[in-house]
Amino acid sequence: MDRVFQVFISSTSIDLQDERQAVSNTLAKAGYIPAGLELFPATDQQQLAYIKRIIDRSDYYVAIAGSRYGSLSDNGLSFIEEELEYARSRDIPILAFLPENPASIAVGKTETDARLKEKLDAFKARLSISRIVEFWNNESDLCMKVVLAVATAVNLKPGVGWIRGDQAIDPKVIQELERLRIQNADFCQKLADLNRDELSTNPTLVTSADSVTVELLVYRSEEGFPDSVSRTISLSDLFVGLYDHLLKNPSEAYVRELVGYWYRQNVHISDYCELDEKSAIVIRDKLEALGLIKSRSIIAGFSNHIAWCVTEKGKRFLESRRPARIGQSDSTAT
Repeated sequence: MDRVFQVFISSTSIDLQDERQAVSNTLAKAGYIPAGLELFPATDQQQLAYIKRIIDRSDYYVAIAGSRYGSLSDNGLSFIEEELEYARSRDIPILAFLPENPASIAVGKTETDARLKEKLDAFKARLSISRIVEFWNNESDLCMKVVLAVATAVNLKPGVGWIRGDQAIDPKVIQELERLRIQNADFCQKLADLNRDELSTNPTLVTSADSVTVELLVYRSEEGFPDSVSRTISLSDLFVGLYDHLLKNPSEAYVRELVGYWYRQNVHISDYCELDEKSAIVIRDKLEALGLIKSRSIIAGFSNHIAWCVTEKGKRFLESRRPARIGQSDSTAT
């Protein structure tokens, strides 16, 4: 898609009127859109506000300096310098063009006021720090250097530019893209919900991260200290076995006892045992990661405790395992 770049041309109006017009014509012939003071010279703050809107729409800012500072705005700067500072604040590339031999400029086009001459020198010094600075001798030299500088700027920092209306995106295409964006966002949300729900309703998904090795503290009747026994257990089986107790939001200390009781029932041993404290944290973290439980801090007396709570996912997961749970109960009864 072809783009046409807009170039704002700024200079004092009295002394550089002919040069500015020539630059404007040259840029137009080169395929650019010239805009600047020859169309609307700044004479007051209201006009300056309008010019700033034109600068906002421009891709490059050309500042041509001569030997006059120009009319002053309300803040004591010339309208030209205020425009340039505005362009700099908008990060618009500034292309500066200074007279190579100021002494050769006719007396009628030079600044006679000492105070304004001092401001002019300071303004030229500020222009000199622009990315691209050229010095010009005459009108044709200025035109050639401006066109080359703009072309260089386009290569270094392409602007937004303007395009023909018939090359712009059809509004119907934009509407269709927005419809597809909304549809895609809705699809992604549904997919995320499906994956989340499947985790809690499909036992095989939990089984894939099911096995965990824990430490159990076994208290044998003839010994005073417990033995630490490593065992690999099934998280899903453990969750199903403890489910009814978890509905009462037990403390983690009680859960450790419940796991010990569940283990004794499953391996048919008589020795009292309970889950090791660190292993309880491991199981809690894994069940929370699976979304089956959530933990919360509770205060009992003067102490803080961690309570385990079944989530909605956990309830749905239990429903998916209920046939197996009933079968286990029947086999136990038998």
